[in-house]
Amino acid sequence: MESTCPHSGGPLYKGPVEIQDIEDTVGCKKELHLICPWHAYRFSVETGKSVDDDIFETAVFGVVLEDDKVYLDYEFTEKLEIKFISVPNYKRDTKLETHDEQVSDLTDKFASVDVSGKTLVECAVQILNTPDPTEKVELTKLVASKWEAGELKVGNAIPVPDRPARHAELQIVDRWKTKKIGKGGSVQSRIAILHALANVEQWAIDLAWDIIARFCNNTFNDEKLPDDFCTDFVQVAKEEATHFTFLVERIKDLGSYYGALPVHDGLWDSATLTSANLLDRLAIVHMVHEARGLDVNPSTIAKFKKANDHESVVKLEKIHNDEVGHVYRGQKWFTFICGKTGIDRYEKFHHIVKNLFFGPLRPPFNAEDRLKAGLDAKFYEPMAEY
Repeated sequence: MESTCPHSGGPLYKGPVEIQDIEDTVGCKKELHLICPWHAYRFSVETGKSVDDDIFETAVFGVVLEDDKVYLDYEFTEKLEIKFISVPNYKRDTKLETHDEQVSDLTDKFASVDVSGKTLVECAVQILNTPDPTEKVELTKLVASKWEAGELKVGNAIPVPDRPARHAELQIVDRWKTKKIGKGGSVQSRIAILHALANVEQWAIDLAWDIIARFCNNTFNDEKLPDDFCTDFVQVAKEEATHFTFLVERIKDLGSYYGALPVHDGLWDSATLTSANLLDRLAIVHMVHEARGLDVNPSTIAKFKKANDHESVVKLEKIHNDEVGHVYRGQKWFTFICGKTGIDRYEKFHHIVKNLFFGPLRPPFNAEDRLKAGLDAKFYEPMAEY
């Protein structure tokens, strides 16, 4: 099987093989899926097709073992690098994977929030250290309103946590052990999709505050970043908090709640990888991962349209439109810093992707929305070919 995930470019070879017993007309057979360790997309070892979204398919090749020799059946003329990888496997319980019944809704109300006497950087760190998701949202709204009203100073740099806090009752598992989300045809499948997206949005809130706390005092050619940098990412944090609320409310409408399903923390890996350099962070988190969201969001929305879940569609379309602006802000500040330091923005982006992202960027690309975000084809098309 090809080693990179067609959904996000993740390293498929680092994921486990899922073994699932499937009943058919002649009894029971085993179905094998290789699971991408980034977003837990599952790909059939036999066909290469994703069982989570059939627009994604990876290449598979026939293998023959004969006289202690392994033969690979492929039609390409170019050179291939072939590695034999031992991967873990586990048998999946196909029932709905939830917490015990005692676990409560993690978005229940809490005590009022307060940021009196703090700077913006101190507020950002406070939010990163806040485990309760609803409190994190309310703090985000409060800090955003105070910043917009001119009531907060940026403040000096202070230590930033390596990872944001999470609620003790939120079950965090390996990425490939999260619930199989399906294709949105059932209510349970749509709940699983929305729950996974809510998890993404909670991390996105933290990513916005982390970039402020970690980088807002950076200087380039002896010039500090302008306050507009903070303004842009405060706005991003506020919108991500709104998205989280949208999704949590819709999950409740469908009969569940946030925290009912396990989640993974793999989305913070890129934050850790880019914690020392702002250009790296802007490129990988905003111009690669968030831009990939622009490519795949339409297929997710199409699942809900097919299921006639119009209420979810309205929320998901609003989220998608906002995400165009988030990618734009990442590109905007990447371009600003490259201009200040005399660096070619395309060459710098390509260099960062080659060094910090696994494999090429994967089509199909949503060229229209990428362009709205300021990502013209010169950013990503060369990286789809190297």
